[in-house]
Amino acid sequence: MRFLLKMKVWSLLLFILILVLFNSCTAVSKKGTIRIAAAASTQYVLEALIDAYTSEKEVEIESVISSSGKLTAQIEHGAPIDIFISADTVYPNYLFEKRMGAERPIIYAYGQLVLWTFGAYDLSHGLAILSNPVIQKIAIADPKTAPYGRLSQAYLSENNLYESLENKLILGESIGQVNQYINTQAVEIGLTAKSVVMAPKLKGKGQFVALENAFLAQSMLLLKRGGSSTAAVGFYVFLQSTEAQKIFEEYGYVSH
Repeated sequence: MRFLLKMKVWSLLLFILILVLFNSCTAVSKKGTIRIAAAASTQYVLEALIDAYTSEKEVEIESVISSSGKLTAQIEHGAPIDIFISADTVYPNYLFEKRMGAERPIIYAYGQLVLWTFGAYDLSHGLAILSNPVIQKIAIADPKTAPYGRLSQAYLSENNLYESLENKLILGESIGQVNQYINTQAVEIGLTAKSVVMAPKLKGKGQFVALENAFLAQSMLLLKRGGSSTAAVGFYVFLQSTEAQKIFEEYGYVSH
């Protein structure tokens, strides 16, 4: 009888120990999860960066993709984000000035603006195609929330085309939506990021031309939440490594 009682006690203790260990492992797993807010233009390169990092590190990485402006608003209103990867330097600097960064933002690469179309148009003269009557709809990202939209607007203005083309412009809430418009041919042509058309999933689809001197400095910010996470700091350091830089270059980014 005593033997059976002891066995029951030991079984109960063993069950409690297993339960405690399971809960501890679960807590560590959750604590090790990295949450990233990334600009839509970085969606494909981020997937490659995460694959490269997680092939060597046992860590879970979750990403939220949207326009840099919308992500900034979410972070400012308390979204649980460790690292913010923007399509410009304005939004990370803004959050840093709001004392939300663990350290100053860092420029990780320079992106380039391109014209992308699925139509059989002559792109050899760059922007000139936009004034052709066959082009009725041109997609650009919303300049109010998307850095590439702001760059598109500025580039068209600098080339004295914005006013004459304004009625043709279709605004996407982010580069992601612009890409959708182009892919589905809801528009004849669009201005997007080179990092998109260089992605393996989209490479060779349609045709594109890179626009001269249309570069955008892009920075990232380690937020205070991320600064207290060993896992987040590790990935943030990786994003600045030579290995990461090579991946950025494969997607059309330049380092300076």
